[in-house]
Amino acid sequence: MQTGNNNGIERQIFDHIAKANRILVALPQNPNGDSIGSGLALRSFLLKQGKEPEVVCSTTDFSHFGFLPGLESVKREIQAFQSFVVSLRTSTVALDELSYEQHPDRVDIFLKPKDGKFTKDDVSFRTARFPYDLIVVLDTPSLDQLGELYEQNTDLFFETPVINIDHHPNNEQYGAINLVDVTATSTAEILTGLVENFEADLIDSDMATNLLAGIIVETNSFQHIKTTPRAFLKASNLISWGGRQQDIIRELYKTKNVPMLKLWGRALARLREVDELGLAYSLVNLSDLAKTGTHAEDILPVMKELAGSLRERKMIMFLAEVASEEVLAYFYLHPNIKSQVVAGVLGGQMLNGNLGTFQSKGLDLGLVEKDALEKLLKIKDQFSV
Repeated sequence: MQTGNNNGIERQIFDHIAKANRILVALPQNPNGDSIGSGLALRSFLLKQGKEPEVVCSTTDFSHFGFLPGLESVKREIQAFQSFVVSLRTSTVALDELSYEQHPDRVDIFLKPKDGKFTKDDVSFRTARFPYDLIVVLDTPSLDQLGELYEQNTDLFFETPVINIDHHPNNEQYGAINLVDVTATSTAEILTGLVENFEADLIDSDMATNLLAGIIVETNSFQHIKTTPRAFLKASNLISWGGRQQDIIRELYKTKNVPMLKLWGRALARLREVDELGLAYSLVNLSDLAKTGTHAEDILPVMKELAGSLRERKMIMFLAEVASEEVLAYFYLHPNIKSQVVAGVLGGQMLNGNLGTFQSKGLDLGLVEKDALEKLLKIKDQFSV
């Protein structure tokens, strides 16, 4: 796992980009501002290199980050269909005419020679290569966390070179090239250094804003304990290149819709702690959603607010009853806790970095709370950080 000096790896990345044309930039299925900002900034960089990048994420709602420049370019699915190729050898007999007839259950292809005749030995079959030359996966510790992008396109990720750029310590090093810097506060910080080392003059105001948003989100506007002098330096450089810091702060931290603020208030009022786990958690019921005018899609933003405010805890959890006997839960873990162990015990999955989720149907909110706490107490040795 890399730390600070990545010059050799950066050269490999630049070499791969130089040789590629169509480049897929894949984001985790539950991206935060770091994931999205990094993806949009990388797209801008690749466009300036004359490449054809596509940023793809299976998430359907980016409204929280609607202010980021270029967000409309993000696609929801990969269009990576492989053609079936019929090859005809023409070195001995030249082709005069090609035609076809389409039937309900087949297509007949007619190959007319100029002279002589074709035989079955002149024909061969193969599957065309995928339409991408390179894949760059950002801010994603494991390929499974890409969600449907990976589940529905596993052959694409197997057959295409993958560059893995991330800062999470639980990254699985799945790329042909892995730029995983655990000393960085964010993937955006890593990308800022990458572009600076290539050619800093390429960083315009929009690219700087996207990268700065990533750093601000991951450091909770530079208030988190993990904020480093290097993060401040990169942020300062991005502001000097036109990064719109005040716009980012206003959109991310000062602009909240009233219903979500009401739900946030109820979550704070019900905040509970389990000292032996270093756990802080809260819960809201179906009545809370109705009275505040919020919906299931508002649960994750409230969870992120909790995680940003309580990061000194080993684990933060938020349980929400979204329908009768149906509970949606999110949890955030300290980086040193084995996330897959906790996710497995809770019957859930990790989404992005240290953020995970689980769902329960058939139990009311109180029983889900009781069950989750009992399961976590059984593995409390995993919480020794």
